[in-house]
Amino acid sequence: MLHTTAPTTSDFINPQEIEAQLKVLSQWWLDHTLTGDNHTFVGEVSHDGIANPKANKGIILTTRMLWFFSESAKAYQHIDGAQSQKLHAAATVLFNFICQHFIDKAYGGVFWELDCYGKLINGRKQVYAQSFAIYALASYYTLTHNPQALEQATTLFSLLEQYSLDKVNGGYHEALSRTWGALDDVRLSDKDLNSAKTMNTHLHILEAYTGLYRAHKNRQLKTALTHLLACYVDRFYDEAIGHFKMFQSIDWQDESTHFSYGHDIESSWLVWEAAETLEDSALITKYKPIILKLATTCMHEGLNQDGSVMDMHNIAQQKDVPERIWWVQAEALVGFTNAYQLTGNSRFATTAHTVWAFIKDQIIDDIKGEWHSIAQTDQHANHKAYKVGFWKGPYHNGRALLELYQRASHTKY
Repeated sequence: MLHTTAPTTSDFINPQEIEAQLKVLSQWWLDHTLTGDNHTFVGEVSHDGIANPKANKGIILTTRMLWFFSESAKAYQHIDGAQSQKLHAAATVLFNFICQHFIDKAYGGVFWELDCYGKLINGRKQVYAQSFAIYALASYYTLTHNPQALEQATTLFSLLEQYSLDKVNGGYHEALSRTWGALDDVRLSDKDLNSAKTMNTHLHILEAYTGLYRAHKNRQLKTALTHLLACYVDRFYDEAIGHFKMFQSIDWQDESTHFSYGHDIESSWLVWEAAETLEDSALITKYKPIILKLATTCMHEGLNQDGSVMDMHNIAQQKDVPERIWWVQAEALVGFTNAYQLTGNSRFATTAHTVWAFIKDQIIDDIKGEWHSIAQTDQHANHKAYKVGFWKGPYHNGRALLELYQRASHTKY
């Protein structure tokens, strides 16, 4: 978690309100995802809060849950000790399941997908997934000091450096087979291009390495994180337009069809977090103007009239995709708050405030709980997107609330 302290955020976002929303969200996940015996969890919960115990379990959801329960347990040590213990126990359920079922004991790394009982469905080594496992395991380690969590996280780090790092062109390969061999189709999802290197995967390796380095500082991690931060900004950031390139070839030829407002604003504060974590004043000086330009560009180009942030911009059509996605609003809330804290510029504070107002009005589900996947006014008549599923966990919205709580209340953990 980032510990920027000035100026304060409590003048435009009420810390008591954030704390209340965090309590509601964390309790919802405890109530709706853990099984009655607290030995496992469900892989899907419908739009109206009905669990599907037969749904497959994906590593993205599983690691995001482990991260959220771990971070929330740490936060609640300062708020409510009994709730902290419940969240701690939930994190342990997720940790044990990952160790028992998702860790590939033959070839290392984490599997992509299991059935509801923990049987292997897809063993591919998506680098994005390995990164989320590192991120979550590092968080669980800082909560529990369990040496197995640190060992698993550092082993995954070593595997990425061995197999995913492109030692010829720099950066990291997108995906590999179960045995860490090459794949023809490396796409993260059907929505992505089959590009050798993507901004999204590199961003989450950066996030993971930052989290692991905070938990366990050593020279190898510092070197890898420093090189990755430079690669991420130098290769993906387009200074001329203030956006990140989304898709590139193995030798860094741009293949992007769009840029993403959500990934831009998320990058703005995660790049800053990485630079601060490295405690290198030269890096902080170098990257500060870049992250402020990202926030400024998003504020100027990505906002709807109601203060929400649009999804993306189609480059070929020169057209914005105006749909308001839940995770984009969550990352915008943190990104604009971070920019305000770095500058004291009231425009960033106003923008963060309007995003939060939009989230409360259109994204938070006050009836069934959790957050809608898209704004209510963007939903078609038969919209029934799951509240919990392969691609929807408590990571973006939970992290936004945790970040805002820390920044508004000046609480560090």
